[in-house]
Amino acid sequence: MFQYYFTVIASAVAGSIFGSFANVVIYRLPREGLSVTKPKYSFCPNCGKTIQWYDNIPIISYFLLGGRCRNCKVRISPRYIIVEALSAFLFAYSAHKFAVRGDWGEFIVAAALCEVLIICAFIDARFRIIPDVIDVPGILLAPILSFAVPSFVLPDFAKTLQKLGLAYSPVLPFSLGDRAAAAGGSILGMAVAAGVTYAVGVLGKAVFKKEAMGFGDVKLMGMIGGILGWQSALLGFFLGCIVGAVVGVTLILTVRRRDPHIPFGPFLAIGAVCVLFHKAKILHFFLVTYPAWLSGS
Repeated sequence: MFQYYFTVIASAVAGSIFGSFANVVIYRLPREGLSVTKPKYSFCPNCGKTIQWYDNIPIISYFLLGGRCRNCKVRISPRYIIVEALSAFLFAYSAHKFAVRGDWGEFIVAAALCEVLIICAFIDARFRIIPDVIDVPGILLAPILSFAVPSFVLPDFAKTLQKLGLAYSPVLPFSLGDRAAAAGGSILGMAVAAGVTYAVGVLGKAVFKKEAMGFGDVKLMGMIGGILGWQSALLGFFLGCIVGAVVGVTLILTVRRRDPHIPFGPFLAIGAVCVLFHKAKILHFFLVTYPAWLSGS
């Protein structure tokens, strides 16, 4: 029990630290003249003063400072503590799902994916772009990660091969052939997820006479499909569409928006994270529970 709590708490602390770095990426990456490494130290966006280390402790410093810059007293954006807290939670939950049972490879991939999705979601929500420097490396690394940690992609890929009449059933511990199959499944996942997203974007543009899905969304889905497999990625895409529709209708009914465009990246991220952790439960709901509700049984 001690080991469980230590692992989860340590992961939460690590997540908050990565969340602090994610805030740097979210703020600097979309802005001209800034980079992740320049300037070297964190600074207040309002007064430009360098933030000292004791004012840059994830989550804690925000409360100690009362949510304001020590120098200029301007309120700090709540996005900073939201990203740090969300990162801490997702790292802790990744540890709960994977690390505590000894699946450290799965924990690393899950935590890294969550952090990348957080960055993409917040940048897209603010600037309506998903920078290539984030998702393109993810696409290139996905087959390598799947080779190293086959657990996410391999089950879906094995079922795909079986449906094609090819007898294949991976058995732990994964062999070199299993890992190669996972890398192949990763490439298939990228192609299917990106292709479907692109097709939906083209269809949406034809129907609504405006861009329905940006190419950044296509690349993001390609990365997700490469890490989770095509079935999981498409399920996440479906969930993202549901969440996006609910949020969109809510905004239309409650808020008069001058710009009706709603960035879709955050909803894709939400769908992917849900499937990452609870794919079986989600499938059970849509395939068993929900039909039972409709039939009244």
